[in-house]
Amino acid sequence: MSNYVYLKAETLTDEVKARHKITGVKIPRLDVTAQAGYYEPLQSLKNPHGMLFFNVIGADGIINCTDRRRADVWLQCSGINFSSVYLLDFGTENIIGYGNPSDVEYFKPKTVKNADGTPKKNADGTTKTKPRPNPFFKHRNDGFLFIAKPDFTVIEIVIVQNGRHYIQSEARRYADGQMIEVLETLRAAARPIFQY
Repeated sequence: MSNYVYLKAETLTDEVKARHKITGVKIPRLDVTAQAGYYEPLQSLKNPHGMLFFNVIGADGIINCTDRRRADVWLQCSGINFSSVYLLDFGTENIIGYGNPSDVEYFKPKTVKNADGTPKKNADGTTKTKPRPNPFFKHRNDGFLFIAKPDFTVIEIVIVQNGRHYIQSEARRYADGQMIEVLETLRAAARPIFQY
């Protein structure tokens, strides 16, 4: 099991959202309610309260690609693309997809802003920016297996360490019922990372 990390993310009830002052959410938000195993890049993606959540964004019209391998949706976390989700049609009850972390060392630099929201300027008049290192760069060879409800209100993510090049095979194994024991073990070991 040491090769796998498990996350369960789901839409919170209105009551739980109100209790934690989660308001004004315009993009579908899935909060991680359980995790099994440790995955270092996730630590830097938690918000100041210790919550970890993903925004589910439809890729249609956002990702400019003529390739057949166009992502169906992508998961954003703390302002970065956690992963594109490529859906596979295995005719199963749940939606099965796969993805992987970005393999760039740095994301587009972030603009540094003044208190009033205007961009800060360098001495030469150019806009001041700060580098944004990719927390997944050291883990760029990992693969992500996604198991989601058809309405994307619940998604389970199985991180397969060093599985980037065979993650589609892992998805096929899940669809064929060969990962039931692995998934049941991961689900049983999962614990909350934040007390909602």
